[in-house]
Amino acid sequence: MHTSTPFLARAAEAAMNMGADGYRLLHLDIPTRRLTFTDTGTVPEPGVFPHGSPQQVADRAWRAHHDWQPAPESPPHLQMAWLLDDVSTWLADLSEIQVTVDGLAAPEPDWCDVLIRDGDTRLQARVQLADRSEPLDFPGMYLRDLFAEGRASRYIVDGSPKVVDLRGVL
Repeated sequence: MHTSTPFLARAAEAAMNMGADGYRLLHLDIPTRRLTFTDTGTVPEPGVFPHGSPQQVADRAWRAHHDWQPAPESPPHLQMAWLLDDVSTWLADLSEIQVTVDGLAAPEPDWCDVLIRDGDTRLQARVQLADRSEPLDFPGMYLRDLFAEGRASRYIVDGSPKVVDLRGVL
């Protein structure tokens, strides 16, 4: 297990629980173990889950043994929690290919940037959280494969050498 896995798993839990109460994760810094939330002023509708009810998914023990991936139409805070939870399980695999996840920035409610170091290069892998048409399928594995196969450069935004825009593909 990677040393940051427990922190990222707890951050996923916080994103889920605080999101249900109307807070949005703005920033996560893995090296300093800091999370920053903001009050949205609204409480979102419960999520939709293909494999379980919102009440089951709210139970941490249930999630530990079941696929709780949110449906595409679920609120952004659940997509964020799923993203963090899944990436936490792939941290060791990413480090084997010299890729480090340093944190996350979510300046807008609809998307976030996973902050990554690929060797000495700092990148932001942008992921869609709201208005999804497809489920957020195994983002940790996708990131590992993307960097292991050297495909990240295909998605770099013009004029921004550090943003890998995955909103249309992940």
